[in-house]
Amino acid sequence: MLKAQYPGQDKIQKEILQAELIQERKSVVQWRLLNEASAILNSQLNSGSLPLKFIKCAVKLVSAEEALLALKEGKGSGLKVFKYFPRISTEEELIEESVEKPLGAIELIFNKGTVIKRDASHFSSEELYGFSAIKKNLLGIPLKASGKIIGALLMANKDGNDSFTQDDEELLMILGSQLGIALENSRLYEKIDEKLQDKVDELEQVNEILLEKHTILEKSLEIHKQLTEVALRDQGIKAICSTLTAFLDSPVRVEDQNFEVIATTMEKATQTYLTGKDLIEKGIYAEQIKTLLEERRFVEIHIDENTTQYFVPIVGRKIVRGFITTAFINKTLKRLDQVALEQGATIIALEMLKHKAAVEQRRRLRENFVEQVLDREYESEEWVHHRTVELGFNLKNTYQIVIVDIQPGEKGKSRPELYHEIREFCEEFFLSSIVVNKNNRIFILVTLNSKKDGHETKDICNSLKDLLDQIIGSGTWWIALGTRFSKLSDCYLSYNKAVTTLDVMKALRLKNKIVANDNLGIFSLLEINLKRFAEFTKMTLGPLLEYDRKHNTQLVDTLNLYYKYNGNVLKAARNGFLNPSTMKYRLRRIQELTKLDLRNSEVNLQLQLAIRLINYDCSGWE
Repeated sequence: MLKAQYPGQDKIQKEILQAELIQERKSVVQWRLLNEASAILNSQLNSGSLPLKFIKCAVKLVSAEEALLALKEGKGSGLKVFKYFPRISTEEELIEESVEKPLGAIELIFNKGTVIKRDASHFSSEELYGFSAIKKNLLGIPLKASGKIIGALLMANKDGNDSFTQDDEELLMILGSQLGIALENSRLYEKIDEKLQDKVDELEQVNEILLEKHTILEKSLEIHKQLTEVALRDQGIKAICSTLTAFLDSPVRVEDQNFEVIATTMEKATQTYLTGKDLIEKGIYAEQIKTLLEERRFVEIHIDENTTQYFVPIVGRKIVRGFITTAFINKTLKRLDQVALEQGATIIALEMLKHKAAVEQRRRLRENFVEQVLDREYESEEWVHHRTVELGFNLKNTYQIVIVDIQPGEKGKSRPELYHEIREFCEEFFLSSIVVNKNNRIFILVTLNSKKDGHETKDICNSLKDLLDQIIGSGTWWIALGTRFSKLSDCYLSYNKAVTTLDVMKALRLKNKIVANDNLGIFSLLEINLKRFAEFTKMTLGPLLEYDRKHNTQLVDTLNLYYKYNGNVLKAARNGFLNPSTMKYRLRRIQELTKLDLRNSEVNLQLQLAIRLINYDCSGWE
């Protein structure tokens, strides 16, 4: 063991060893604190709790009196600043504030990215941002993550009279790097946690939607079951309408494609609700009509601030066959209400198709029966009477036969195609009529109602005229009417009269006209022979027709005018806007050309008949 070389040396060595031991202990404490801080930082996944824990560790690590932590906030230049003054405040607290940009020593660290270590003589008051006072010294380090500066940590006023050492700087840098890693991990965790929460929220929303849809599906099935049971019990569309009204707690109306009301629970006195016909006639609803008829989807129309009306198309075999409408007052249409209306529309469509099939079957039976009677292929009058009652004919009605004949144009539709359109037209708009194709012509049995005084025939013929003008193009058509009858066994008599009328029309070249047998007059008694008609006309009026053609005169018209006013020259001249002398001159010229004496009654009869043949019009209605 070495002895002391001079007095007091042992004491000095002892003090040196004690100082080294104290420093060693201090280093051990600092490293222990650093390890604890690292453990704490790495165990924290919530970035909100990190600043206080970190600053407390840093203050203990370097024995500082005050501390300040500045961290960048997401995008932009804004900072979140945390201040910790454990020696000044009686309670341990962290003062937090936001600033728009770095200031003081914080700005120096952000700009240069280097450590600053100064005593009281090396910094100004502007650099003391965030501190109450710095009387002795300041140590500041940059905080980095992924190679970028994310903040600054500043320690002020080391305990005692010491200054911040190189070890303090190194330890603080190690702790700062731990904070950068911890912050990055916590923020990454929070992002992941936020995304997971978003997914959880999305799943919850999807689950709510699925639950809602499941509920709607269950209730929809229940509605469908109720409506189907009504249909299966054959209670009809009125019962379906009442069931919908009860479910919706709102009035409901059902219309067919012709806007006729089939069933309704709406009060008749209510005028505020629109009908399907209103939508068509009022131009403001063009978009709704397109949605209903073309897209076949329901529409809503706001009647006033409290009332909304809904229209749902009734679609059967891709054809809109009518509408369901309802009106909601001071309430909105729920998804389940819409489902109920759509289910109702489907069931009603099936009812309409079922009814249409029954009507078509009944129509076919009636057509077959009428054909049998027309061809007189039946056993007795009693059988006809029995079958008439069985097929639902009203014995009090009267009937009339209408024949439609067509000569198609060269480039137009064929006769079968045209007849098919005529049949569909009659079946749709004239339900009581019976249409039969016979001898390449269509004949229609029209039921006459005594209350309408036989206007049914006029209505159907005028409607057919409009239809034929549209569909026949350059072709020709004829509509001939037979006589009226009360017993179906007499329909062949009306048919024969209609055929005779048609033959006369063709013989007289009456094209695109409607002629009734009752209006034929004397022509209904003549034997129709086109050749004989032509010979008679040529023999009687041939010279006049030829003269008018060559000289562009009007002798035939003058003769027609003369007979129209029963041979009264003055009256004929006045109504024909002629001078009486001109009228007399033309009559003399007619006698010269025809070599006929107009004073002879037999001659007058022949001339009048010939004029009627070339200029016949018997299309008037009685």
